[in-house]
Amino acid sequence: MSSSTKKPVILAVLEYGEFPELIRVAHVLRSSLDRPILFFFVKRGYRRLGEDSTVVVDNGFSWIDSEGRLHREAAETRVVETILSPSAQEKSEPIPPSTVRNRSRKGKVLTLLRLAPYAMAFFALAIYGTLRLYARDLANFHRDVRRFSGRYHEMERVLSRFAPALVVVGQEPPGSELPFLLAAAGRLGIPRLVTPFAMFSLRVTAEYASSRPEYRVDFSPLNAAVAKTFPHWVMTWKGRRLLRLPGWRALALEWTGLTLGLPWSPLSEPVESITAPSDVAATAMAEMGVDRARVTVVGSPVHDRLAAYLAERHALRARICCELDLDPSRPILLCGWPANIFAWLSGRAIAYPNYEALANAWVKALVDVKAKYGINVIASIHPKTLASEYRVATEHGIACVDGRTDELIAACDIFTTLNGSSVTAWAIACGIPVVLFDCFETHYTDFNNVPGCVLAETEEQFVSSLDALCGNAEFREKQASEQRIVAEGWGRLDGNAGKRLSDLAAKLVGSAE
Repeated sequence: MSSSTKKPVILAVLEYGEFPELIRVAHVLRSSLDRPILFFFVKRGYRRLGEDSTVVVDNGFSWIDSEGRLHREAAETRVVETILSPSAQEKSEPIPPSTVRNRSRKGKVLTLLRLAPYAMAFFALAIYGTLRLYARDLANFHRDVRRFSGRYHEMERVLSRFAPALVVVGQEPPGSELPFLLAAAGRLGIPRLVTPFAMFSLRVTAEYASSRPEYRVDFSPLNAAVAKTFPHWVMTWKGRRLLRLPGWRALALEWTGLTLGLPWSPLSEPVESITAPSDVAATAMAEMGVDRARVTVVGSPVHDRLAAYLAERHALRARICCELDLDPSRPILLCGWPANIFAWLSGRAIAYPNYEALANAWVKALVDVKAKYGINVIASIHPKTLASEYRVATEHGIACVDGRTDELIAACDIFTTLNGSSVTAWAIACGIPVVLFDCFETHYTDFNNVPGCVLAETEEQFVSSLDALCGNAEFREKQASEQRIVAEGWGRLDGNAGKRLSDLAAKLVGSAE
């Protein structure tokens, strides 16, 4: 049977985060299963549809839009305007308190008398406000029930039309299209495989929920009722009881039966198999409630790329340095340029008032070690980062490279990035010393106590850590040798990750045919 007449494999994309890994997975599955590969962009209004559908087409794949239409040509690229965080000078001035005092007995009595009608009005408004909260939540609940049911049936129609042999996703956040797709696939007897694109963190999820009032149990009567009726939606974080989603949304998912897993567990929806990129990741999944029996440690396609790059590291470094006009005899400090996540902070204050100040601090640290020690400095830019967000790096002579993070990590001698970046695991697997700067004060613990991995909580510690690694070759090698002891637990660089993934996918497809 020719590949064109075989059932396809559908790889579903919700957001850009999982897309690069799914592209790598697609190449492995196409060569091993010899089946058509279809990318399904499930989210309406997918921000990078033009760019990412272009990558899909350029790699010889076809794609399906959020409405279920098949495309063999890329979508048009849209220009999206993004407003940067306000500057430190744009703060409003506080209004000084009144200096007039009135502490007489008569004044206190008059105050109580004046408060009486306000108290009655407040009581009436409280009842009215409670009813309004109920009305709002019920309206949102009704809307979500209709929307979720509609999207589920649309997912089901897409699967019925294309009849895939396998459905692959990179995540399954509750309330999104991906769990609906997985549920529909299960009911149609289509095997499901999850290939996580990152190391998920319960802390990240809890921090986000904690910053959103509508996720708090005490936010509304409906939230409290949902917490009591469905306790698996509740988690206590820093003394506050939180729901995984707003109460009306959680209730809509329970009402429609479109959630079958544990809301706080990142990969708990029923699927046939879940891959883990490393033993460390598999352990982390189990600790977050993922069924370990469904998890297979296969590594990741990117691990095979890293292994190939490391095998020719000398030539790789020479090529990169020639391309960027750098001296290949000097050490390379690679910076995973910090993402702008100020919006995620939801107003929480950190040491930097805005992204511009934070970016300037990174640039200063990088430029200083470059000048002091004569090392090469390269910034790896995430494709979602705006040009205006890393312009300060290029203006200060730092070589900036869009993407290609895997080959840059294999070539570098030191890696630095934000605390919590999943790419850190690649550097650890390669035995590259790491400096993580927790400039957003996330306090993630994913990489705590990992040999060769230094966590800097302040700018002073960040600069000091870079100085130690960039200025002392003996210390740098000591850090690298300690890291190599644990490297295998963070990634299997034996060149066989693709084969293990292929064998698992073939087993799943074979079981359904």
